Amino acid sequence: MSKLLDQYQIYLYSQKIKVPALYWILAFIIISLIFGLLVGLLSIKFGILVFAVILDLGIGIPIFLYDKHINLIEKYWPSALRLIADTMKSGSSFDYALREASAADFGPLSIEFNEVLRRLEMGDTTQDALSHLSLRVDSRIVRRTITLIKECLRTGAQLSEVLNEIANDTKYQFRIKRERITKTMLQVIFIFAAGAVIAPFIFGLTSIITKFLISVAVSSGIATGDAIIAAESSQNAISLLLDIYVALEVLAAAAIVSLMRDGKVTNMFIFFPAMISVAYTIYSISQLILTSLLGGMV
Repeated sequence: MSKLLDQYQIYLYSQKIKVPALYWILAFIIISLIFGLLVGLLSIKFGILVFAVILDLGIGIPIFLYDKHINLIEKYWPSALRLIADTMKSGSSFDYALREASAADFGPLSIEFNEVLRRLEMGDTTQDALSHLSLRVDSRIVRRTITLIKECLRTGAQLSEVLNEIANDTKYQFRIKRERITKTMLQVIFIFAAGAVIAPFIFGLTSIITKFLISVAVSSGIATGDAIIAAESSQNAISLLLDIYVALEVLAAAAIVSLMRDGKVTNMFIFFPAMISVAYTIYSISQLILTSLLGGMV
């Protein structure tokens, strides 16, 4: 739990949100509870939905922004390594080459390089300053590169040549990552459509059909007394289970989409609010459509 809070604190700090992670999460739990209770006065189901969506957005937005921040760093990383390597080939030191890279237009990566330089000016060793960079940037590519740089600095290897090789490999890995996102787009669309559109539409029809059958049985006199009470109780239980199943099914679909697209489950916080909102909208619309088609018999 402590590691998760520490990691989430990095997400917040990356967006200049200087609030303790625990306080941020508790604040959004309270906010989502307030709005959920207000909406719950009109509809318990939609009150729970509003609570889940607001809480998910409050927790997920910093993760989404941090992932965007990391993607930009990985995009500029090969170009920055080449600039550092070329500067060192001209006879400059690694610190000076790093300063040149920080002055270039590498977006958020330039900011991270400036933080490394700030730590060097405060008296940290190059090894410590680079280690801090690998902690701030949660990227496997960046961490591997920093490990190799530290090893080269320790052993006195030809760092400029190593950086050129790493830049080529990193660019290739980034290209593979982009290709994976492109090649899985059809699968992602299919899962989104099946999980957030088709399945909720069918479940909405199922819920109304059970109500319709009970109404027909009552109006025709087939069911009376205890049978009507038992049927209505069963129908309420079925409706509740369908509501819960739609939420769980969308949660599973969001996790699958996150794994296929980004290779990690944590990004489900990004996809879940949109998918659950679409799912329950379709779920409600399908119920309204079938109710109107049945002529108000439900």
